[in-house]
This record gives sequence, C-alpha cells and structure tokens, in this order.
Amino acid sequence: MKKTYYLITILFFTQIVFAQQIKRETRAVWVSTNFGLDWPPKTFNAEEQKESLRQIFINLHNKHFNTVYFQVRSSGTVMYNSSLEPFSPYLTGTVGTAPEYDPLEYAIELGKRYGIEVHAWINMVRCFVGTNENILLSPFHIRNIHPEWTKRIMNKNGTLSYWLNPGLYEVQEYLTRIMLEIAANYDVDGIHLDFFRYPNKYFDDEIEYKKFGSGFTKENWRRNNLTQILTEFKRRVHPKNPFLKIGVTPIGIRENLKGATGIEGFHSVYQDTELWLKESLVDYLTPQIYWTFENNPRFAVLAEDWVKKSYGKNIVLGLAAYKKQVKLELNEMINLSKKINAAGIAIFRYSDIANIQDSYFTDLAFPKNMRWKYNAATDDNFTTLKPEIIITKPDEVNISLKNFNSASNKIRYFLLNDFTENKLVSSKLFIPRKNKIKLEFENPKYLTYKYKLKLVDRLWNEVDSSNITITVPYLKSLKESANISTKTFFFNNNNNAVPFITIFSPKPQDVILEIITKEGLVKQVIKKLNFGNNFITIDKNTNLIKTIKIVYRNGKLSNEINFY
Repeated sequence: MKKTYYLITILFFTQIVFAQQIKRETRAVWVSTNFGLDWPPKTFNAEEQKESLRQIFINLHNKHFNTVYFQVRSSGTVMYNSSLEPFSPYLTGTVGTAPEYDPLEYAIELGKRYGIEVHAWINMVRCFVGTNENILLSPFHIRNIHPEWTKRIMNKNGTLSYWLNPGLYEVQEYLTRIMLEIAANYDVDGIHLDFFRYPNKYFDDEIEYKKFGSGFTKENWRRNNLTQILTEFKRRVHPKNPFLKIGVTPIGIRENLKGATGIEGFHSVYQDTELWLKESLVDYLTPQIYWTFENNPRFAVLAEDWVKKSYGKNIVLGLAAYKKQVKLELNEMINLSKKINAAGIAIFRYSDIANIQDSYFTDLAFPKNMRWKYNAATDDNFTTLKPEIIITKPDEVNISLKNFNSASNKIRYFLLNDFTENKLVSSKLFIPRKNKIKLEFENPKYLTYKYKLKLVDRLWNEVDSSNITITVPYLKSLKESANISTKTFFFNNNNNAVPFITIFSPKPQDVILEIITKEGLVKQVIKKLNFGNNFITIDKNTNLIKTIKIVYRNGKLSNEINFY
C-alpha cells in the first residue's frame, strides 16, 4: 500500500466557499460499517459501494459536517489492506476476500474532495460481537490464530462477544501494531479508538495479574495496561507523523456525579481518561454522552464535567441520534456545546441523520484547533509563497505558485480570502492542483479584486502568505479602450480566445440571449446580470451565428448583434 501523502496528486478539484469568517468547531459523524449499519450497502458490487460512500460524503458536506469517524475495524475484520487481519465479509461476502478497491483509501480521497477529515475508527479490545459464524470460523480471525489472547464474554442481552486480554504484553503490542499499520500506510487525519476498555469488572485475568501486576492494585494494573498501549503508540508514531490526531471515545460517565450516575469509565471499565489528557496521550476525547437533559444521567451535567477536565485538549461531545428522545434535543445539545466551549459534537450515527431535511449547521466550519500540535507558521523549513498572476482567458486568471513544494505533506488547502469590499466577503478553499488556483470572472461586479492568499496546513492552521490584486482582463481592456461604454461589445481578438460579449446593466436582472443561426434555428439562453458591465461567453463557432438578440425579461429589446 503506497501512502498518498501529496495533495498535489489528487485527481479531483473542489472549490469550497465559506461565507465570511471561518468558524472553528468539530462537527463529526460516526459512519458504522459493522453489520453494514451505515455502509456498505447490501451489495457486493464495488462501484455501487463506492457510489454509496460518495453520497454519504456529499450529504455530510451539504449538512456542513467536517469530520467522519470511519469504522475500519470491527469483530476482528477490517476495511483496508492489512497484513494483520482479514477483510470484512460485508465487502465481498467472504471473510478475507479483498474487494476491487481499498475502502479506507477511497474514504480518504472523498474526505479531501469534500473538505472532511477522516479518522480511522477502530474497535480495539473487543474483537467479535454478534452471530456471524463465518467470522468466528475464519482461520484468519485473531481468536483462531491466538486463542490464548482472547476471552469469551456473554453479554446481558444474550449476545456473544470475544475480547482481547490487555494484560498480555503480546496483546498490547498487537493492538499497537494495528494502529501503526494504518498510520504508516494511509493518509488518515486521525486514529479514533472505540471499545478501548475492559468489558466489565469481572473480566477473567487473575492469572495475568498475579504474573505481571506486581506493585499495582488490580484496578490500577488494568488502567495501566490500556495506558501503556497509548503511550507506546504515541512514542512510535509521533516522530513519523506529527499531524496525526489521536482520539478515544470513552463511555459517557467518567465518574458518578450528582444527577449523572451509572457505569463509570474509571471504575467499571478502567479508562483513565484524565491521565490520558494530562499526559497528552490523546488529542481529543469523544465521550459517549448518550442521554437526555432531564433524566439520570443528565446530558448537561456530564458535558460540563468533561469540558472542565479537558486539560487543554479537545472534548467533542458524543450524541446519540439513534435514540428518539435524544434526537429531538440535538439542536439544544449543539447549542450547549458552544456555550460551554466544547470542541464540538459527534453524532452516532450517520443513518440516523442521513434523511433530515434541515441541517444542524447553517454554514461551513473548520475542525477545532489543536494548538499543541504542528503549525506550519512556526516551521523553519516552510517556504513563503510567491504567487504569479497569469492571464489565460479574458475572463480567467491563474494564480501560479511555482515555488510551492508539491512534495510536502504539510499543506491541506490553499485559502483565498476576498477583501475586495475592504472587509472579508468570502473565503474559498482550493485543493492544491498543479500548483495553481484558477479564478473565473464570468459576471464580475468589480474591475479589480483584492485577495489574501493563505495556506491551510494539515491541522487547519491558517498560514499568512501574500496579498494579491487581480484586474479582470477584459474589463481592464474595456476601461482602457472604451471607457466602460453602455453599448454592447463583441470581442473575438484571436483564434484561441473564446468569443464574448459585454452587456451593461443599470441594475441586477435577468436577460435573454436569443441566438439565431444562419440556418434559421433559434436558441434562447437566460443569463443573470450584475450592475455594470457583464461578460458572457458565446459559442466559439460564430461563423454559424446570424444574429444575437439581447432581450430583457420584460420583453424589451436591449441590443442586437448581426454577424455577416
């Protein structure tokens, strides 16, 4: 598996427009692949699976989410090319059979296209749940390769599960290698750990405790076993990938509080989340606060407790959209997250919000900052851009960035802020492609546009670069030669240029172009006009056109151009 480091190699081009100031708020969604809950669809056709995943990313982009926790490991099977574990049967129908594409790689590709972070969501200690005997019977499953590593658990609801034993060094190393393999081979934005815990207090590990737990109480030994996995992973991954975000989704109650009691992460399943935050072993936590405001355990009580004890790291509040009453309160929960300065929210799971008509967010936003990690602005090896303006067409300008290091994996996007009106009008993101940004001015409002070009690094930090002034080529020509006459002009300066006409409009309005060919065929095209001169391209084969009539929507003829 070749790691796709360079954004410059992406074959897609996306322009993402932000209205005025860009907000900072993580807006995440869990996309579950276990049992095919959210994806893949019930088909083994690779193209149908890919299209289904593409539609998920489009939908989330349109709903203004910016982060996906994409489930890549569940029940000991995976959604990526692995030397450690077999492919999920939900892709091809057979455990271990590779699909025609790499789902994780494709998800990363989609994330870059639609401005969405992709975190590899891994079910860690639990390595099987459910009734799919084909998974358990597979000779490639970890239970069959290392039965001495696993424990059989019967859940309260009668379902069967298998859990790895974190008290064994070999298991700790195995889980660390799973994370390292993904981080080494895939350009993911983060590693997101689920079921990173013990199943309960009654886990059968007395032999391992007596052998390895000297100096610890059993409770502290269990907590330390999980902490050691995080410690070792960060030690080995950080020098190679300082951009990688490490996150865990713990159960929603850290320790019991007044109005919020239940199974405790610290005492019941041995998640030492405060230590993980204090020691910077994680960059964010997404606690599963899957309850309402009114009933015990109360959402607001828990949300505020997590944020107060964040130790400067990001707390993304996990919300249970699959619960009817919680779903009714999602907007209120999102508002609370802003009020208490949480890093954002994460919704479990995609299918429960896929068909909502109204978005929970009205505008786009960057994920929350992580100022303790890498920032390109402080990188001594970072090269300031020296943009060059290149006119390619009368209505098109390229900003060339010849000195941009296309081999760098430090930059995510180019960011172009429009300050033409002496204030921030809009911000546009461009995926770096051939070291240039293409701007088109079909119906410009101004002769001259003023921009500030920045870079957005892998952690969404904005890096100042250059002020840019662009004069619209054809308007400049008009101003110099015709003083912006209110007459209609036809331009066809050379064989390579696209013919165009300029139409002056005293106000914003629609106009109808009635194009009559020499054969008598009539074609009508509606164009929107801004105040002032507007530029409209026409068919390059002007030799086939007899007349163009320009008619306002009220039927009044504005002008007529005859071709001879």
